[in-house]
Amino acid sequence: ADAINGVNFTSFSKTTAAGDGEASGKEDSEEMFISSGDGIYPCDPAVTLPSLHGSSNPLCCALNHNDTVLATGGADRHISLCAWGSALSPAPDAAQTAVKNAARVRCEAPVISIAMSSDAAHSYPLVAAGCMDGTVQLASYDTSSSSSKVAAQALSLDRPIQHTKYVRSVAFAPSSSILASSSADGTVRLTKITSVSSAFSGDYFEKASAETQEIKTLHLSGAVEAMCFLEGGKILCCYVRNTSYLSYFDLEDGCKLTKYSLNGSAPTGGFDDHVSFAVMDLAPSPDGKYIAAATDTSRQIILESSSSRQIRNLYGHKNDGFSQPKLAWSTNGQYILGNTQEDNSICVWDIASSSIVKRLNDKTCNSGGGAHTGQIRDLYSSSTSNTFVTASYDKTVKVWLQGM
Repeated sequence: ADAINGVNFTSFSKTTAAGDGEASGKEDSEEMFISSGDGIYPCDPAVTLPSLHGSSNPLCCALNHNDTVLATGGADRHISLCAWGSALSPAPDAAQTAVKNAARVRCEAPVISIAMSSDAAHSYPLVAAGCMDGTVQLASYDTSSSSSKVAAQALSLDRPIQHTKYVRSVAFAPSSSILASSSADGTVRLTKITSVSSAFSGDYFEKASAETQEIKTLHLSGAVEAMCFLEGGKILCCYVRNTSYLSYFDLEDGCKLTKYSLNGSAPTGGFDDHVSFAVMDLAPSPDGKYIAAATDTSRQIILESSSSRQIRNLYGHKNDGFSQPKLAWSTNGQYILGNTQEDNSICVWDIASSSIVKRLNDKTCNSGGGAHTGQIRDLYSSSTSNTFVTASYDKTVKVWLQGM
């Protein structure tokens, strides 16, 4: 085994050779995507939330574990936490009232990445925000006093989480209290939230603090552009700029690193050390068997998890190095939804046929205020319901539901 920065990883030939396990995976993949999707995916812009960040753009978005709280980060240096479901009320000002009732948490810099913890991690659920100045801000929130209003408070950390450049991604491990943050400075910080102390009274927090433990800092060869957890948080998958592979870190084995080529499985092993693209976003499938990669060359790649095997390549949109490629899975795992640089649409790909089956834009969406009028900066799909969220440069955030 070789090592990078003290972290062991298996040889290239071992990680890319197609053995019996990969052959078995090929059969499973072909069976999974042999039929076109059933037409079920979020396509109805049911809720439009205007100006969650005032006159500034929302830059990132996420939902909590039961999809009731929407978290966004903005260029105004704030986290916004909104009980978006109240905007479904027939009242004419329901959306504006939901925005007014949203909680706001101040950060030190614009918020460009955001994540929400699972329901089992702490007494109070958490939100993490990655900021332009390299800081990671944690906040605790509560909805117990009202289903239409969120209370929130920034957490004072005993050990602040700090990178030297902007924080490209933050993610909570699904089944533990581990937070991962990745940065343009080439580091990934793994932090355990050991305890949270929050005193909630009425509509506000009297105090909020957290104790943290730094598990490990990984020093990689370039900017860490994308990151996600796999296998319930046992594996952390990262893409490092100017590399030709995805890096899988085994958190249960000292962050042992295994590399899987982005060039596909080579029949005779080997490892092509060049690709003509960068991966800008990663999303695991709902069942965890696959991972979707959004690139800056108008290409989405569906890969088998823990493998170099490419299942599908998706085209028909436009995203280059000056864009913000984002993608997400439908809850049934049959569709990929992603943004495109050429207009304000959301492209919906049927994975089986590798084709765009619908573009969600002002020509196809009329309800809930219609589609976006500005390019989409971020998107997020629920893993448990057909709920999909988009944040746009038109200064709105939309919640999309399954069409009737």
